[in-house]
Amino acid sequence: MARSSRPRVHLLTGGPTWEERRAAPKQVGFTKKQKTARKPLNKLMTELGAAVNRRDWRAARAARSAAWDEVNKLADDLTREDREKLWKYKHRIVAGEAQERRSGGGRLAATTARDRRP
Repeated sequence: MARSSRPRVHLLTGGPTWEERRAAPKQVGFTKKQKTARKPLNKLMTELGAAVNRRDWRAARAARSAAWDEVNKLADDLTREDREKLWKYKHRIVAGEAQERRSGGGRLAATTARDRRP
């Protein structure tokens, strides 16, 4: 049973046009105080990226955990992109660990095979 007195569409007037919205800057940036608060997080994100690139999953998990702790200390609106990056890193870590398990242990198998060479 629909209410006939309530219109389905509300037309609003005022506000920026589509061209003005597209021309507006997307993100203003961080203030000095926010940049200072984000320094530990940025350092941990760099360490996390390096650990993932060298396929050191234990260090990557530790860096990701520490980065989450830093993200939780900051405001949500300042860390939206960082949360997305951490989520993507989680998938890369899980996939990398699974790939190494399928290939026979990864680094451990490579070192034992190298030690057995004559």
